[in-house]
Amino acid sequence: MSAAVDNELSLKEQEGFEKHLLKCPTCFNEFKEAQKTKHIIREKITRFKAPPSLVKSILELCDSPI
Repeated sequence: MSAAVDNELSLKEQEGFEKHLLKCPTCFNEFKEAQKTKHIIREKITRFKAPPSLVKSILELCDSPI
């Protein structure tokens, strides 16, 4: 369900999912509620841009051997 809400299904998976939703009101309602929830979260979330120094530090850590 979450992959469908996030538009992460392949075309074949999406087609099968949509066919299922047409036959299953329980899943249809759950899917619609999950979409609403995701929309609300997107509207309410506050995003911050990481300072360049933090980005640089993280990238340096990614390049260094452990």
